[in-house]
Amino acid sequence: MKRLFSLMMALIMVLSVGITAFADETADQVTHGTITITNATKDQTYTVYKIFDATYDATADSVSYSITKDNQFYSALFNDDGTAVEANRFFVYNTNTGSVIKAEGVNDAELITYLEKLINEGSYTPAADPQTLAADSEESDIVFTGLPYGYYVIQSTLGATVTINSNTPDVSVIDKNQIPGTEFDKFIQDGVDENGDPIWVKSNSAFINETVTYKIELLTTNYDGDKQIKYYQIHDTKGEGIWADFDSFKVYVGGVELERGYYICRGDASLNTEGWEYFGDWTGVDKDPDNAQWYFVHISEDEYRFTIPWLDSYELNEEKLSLDFDEDAQSLYDSPSVIEIVYDAYIEYNATIGGNSHNDNLFNEASASWVSENETGNTETETVETYVYGIGILKDDIATGTNLAGAEFRLYKDAGCTEPVYVIPTDIEGVYMVDINPFEETDENMETPRKIYAAYLDEYLDGKLQDNLVVSQVNGKIVILGLEAGTYYLKETKAPDGYNSLTQPVEIIAGEGTKPFSVFADGNGNVADIQATDGVHTENIYNITSTVVHNSKGVELPSTGGAGTMMLITAGTIVAMAFAVLLITHKKMSIYQD
Repeated sequence: MKRLFSLMMALIMVLSVGITAFADETADQVTHGTITITNATKDQTYTVYKIFDATYDATADSVSYSITKDNQFYSALFNDDGTAVEANRFFVYNTNTGSVIKAEGVNDAELITYLEKLINEGSYTPAADPQTLAADSEESDIVFTGLPYGYYVIQSTLGATVTINSNTPDVSVIDKNQIPGTEFDKFIQDGVDENGDPIWVKSNSAFINETVTYKIELLTTNYDGDKQIKYYQIHDTKGEGIWADFDSFKVYVGGVELERGYYICRGDASLNTEGWEYFGDWTGVDKDPDNAQWYFVHISEDEYRFTIPWLDSYELNEEKLSLDFDEDAQSLYDSPSVIEIVYDAYIEYNATIGGNSHNDNLFNEASASWVSENETGNTETETVETYVYGIGILKDDIATGTNLAGAEFRLYKDAGCTEPVYVIPTDIEGVYMVDINPFEETDENMETPRKIYAAYLDEYLDGKLQDNLVVSQVNGKIVILGLEAGTYYLKETKAPDGYNSLTQPVEIIAGEGTKPFSVFADGNGNVADIQATDGVHTENIYNITSTVVHNSKGVELPSTGGAGTMMLITAGTIVAMAFAVLLITHKKMSIYQD
C-alpha cells in the first residue's frame, strides 16, 4: 500500500503562549502556555521545538521574540558572533538586546521551507530533549502543556511543514497539512487466497450471468489544508454489460459499516425503483433522510454516486440535492480513515466477448471528490475490467473437407468430463450461451440469458432443468458464448450418420488465440454453409477461440455373403442328396449279399 501521504505532513505552530502562574505566592511570575493540536492524525507522534523565546503583553495583545547564545538554534541562525549565516536572510538579530524580528520583504513560504530544512537536517545542537506526544486513535486532540512562551515548530512522524500563526496565550492549531485522496483505488475480486480472504485485482474473467464483486477504497482526512471537509463522494460508472446489484451495497468508514443508506433518483424518474428508498438496517431509527449515514444518488442507468457526510448536524435538501450543515458541525470520523464501498454486479447477456480494451462494455470506473467550504478536490479515475470469452468448433470430413451437421457434443470443465457447463440456445442456430446461476433470484429488470432466449428453451431442454448439449448445424459450426477464461472439453456423444465418433474429448482454451469466427444466418437465425453474404444471410462475427474437428467415415467390414451364394447352396444340396441315395443303396446291397 502506498505511504499515507505523498507530502511530508506536520504541524508547526508558532507561538506558544501562556497563562500567568506562580511557583508559590512569593515567587517571580513565570509564563507558560499550551499548544493544542486539534484533529491530530491518529497513530502519529508530534514533537515541539522552540526556536525563539517570546514575551507576551496581554494588555496590548502583542508579542516580541528574542534568542540567547545558549539557544540550540543560535549558531545555526546567527553564527557564534550574532551575524546571520549566509542561508538566513529571514531574521534580523539585535546583538545588544537579543531581540529577533522578521526581515522586510520575506516570503513566508520560503521562510517555512528554511525552518523545515533547519530541523530536518539537524542543523542545531539540542539543548534538551524536545517534548513529544503521540496522537492515539481514541482522541482527536493532543495538548502540549507547560511550554514557556516561544516561537515553536511542531514536527510529526509523517514529516515536517512549518505554519506561521499569530500569537495568543493558549494556542489551538488545526493539523492543516492533511491531504485527502492521496490513496484511491478500485478493485474487482478474483477468487480467494489460502485463508479464504478475497483477492483484489484490477481485472478478472467471468461467465455471463455470474456475480462479480467490486471494492472501492479512499484514504480520507478531516481537513483539506486548513479547510474542514463537509462530505466525500464516490462517483461510479459501469459499462452496459454489467448490472449492479443495489441491494448488495456496503459502505464502511474506518472498518465500521455505515448501515443506514438513502436512495435518491436524479433526473430520470424511471430509475426510481420501488423498495430502494432505504438501504441497510434502520432498526430503532426513524426512517428519515436526515438520519441516513450515506446517500446513493442514481444519475442514469449506468452512472451513480455515493455521498457520505463527514460532519455531524446535517440535513438533506432533496430539492437542491445538497447537504446543509450547522456552523459548529464537527468531524464525525478519525483522521485519517478509509472509506470502503463493496458491492456485487452481474455480467449480462450482451457482454462483449473476447474484448481487450476499455471501449468494451465490461468496464467499471470510479473516482472520488470532496467538498470543504465551497472548494472541491478530486482524485484520478480508476478502472477495472472483466473479460468474457467464447469457443467455437468447425466439424468437417477429414477426407473431403465437407462441413458436417448433426455432430453432438457435451461441454465440460474437466478432462474426465464430470463437471458440465450448461448452456442454452440463442436466436442463431448452433450458437449457444452459458447458463450460469439460472435460478438465482435477480432484479426483474435485469436481462438474463434465459429471459432473452426463453422462446428456444422448451424444445432444447425437453423437460430437463439444464443441459450441456450442443449440436453442429449445416455449416458444421458450434459457438458457445459467455465463458470464463480457461480450459474446456467437448465430448462427442454422437457422430454424424456414417461417421465414427471421437474417442477423446476435444480440449480448447477459452481466451487463448482469439480470432474472428463467422456464422452466416438469415433473419430467423437459420444458418447457411456459405462464406459471403447472399442478400438473405448476414455475417455474424464472434471474437473467440476456435478449432477444426475432423471426422472420418466408417470403413465397410468384410462379409461372408456375396454374389453366387444361392448357386453354391443349391449345388451343395444336390451333392448331399446324391451321397445319401448312394449310401442307402449300398446298405441294401450289403444285406442281400449277406
